[in-house]
Amino acid sequence: MPGRARLPCQTPKGDLLAMRMTAIKTTLAAATLAVTGLGVAAPAGAQGDKTAEDWIQARQDNLASAAAATKSVACSLKGEGCPRAFDYLTLQARAIAHAASMAPQHFRKGPFPDAQVETAALPKIWDEYDQFTQGFETMEKHARDMVEAARNEDLQAYAAAFKKTTDACSECHDTYRED
Repeated sequence: MPGRARLPCQTPKGDLLAMRMTAIKTTLAAATLAVTGLGVAAPAGAQGDKTAEDWIQARQDNLASAAAATKSVACSLKGEGCPRAFDYLTLQARAIAHAASMAPQHFRKGPFPDAQVETAALPKIWDEYDQFTQGFETMEKHARDMVEAARNEDLQAYAAAFKKTTDACSECHDTYRED
């Protein structure tokens, strides 16, 4: 694009294979957002019919989308061959923010000690639900800061916001997840 400096690790326009990989990864991220959003669009009554396994699977799928986007961003920032274009980084940050915004509703019910599916979620989540959900609010805020930094094409600010986002993830895992 005229007037926009290319980052050292951005995909060259002439590299067809790299462009295809970028398109595939972007499509997968968009599909993840769409699938994650589908469970949210269900009527409230339908969500009440969920089994324990459905609730656990919904939260695991939601947070798996955040983990995938986080790994992709880390790869990009480390220059390990992942796209580093700002539109791509924006999409990944939006996926993380979306997952964080949806997570509290996926943890609304629980802890389901008799569920027939494995979960690393500790029962104290439901004892400290308000505090637990504040962690997702923090995560979402920092992910939205990533979006803003990408819009401004500020890789340094993006990386700083990403660090804060992953710190919020780690803090929650340390407190509310069985290792």
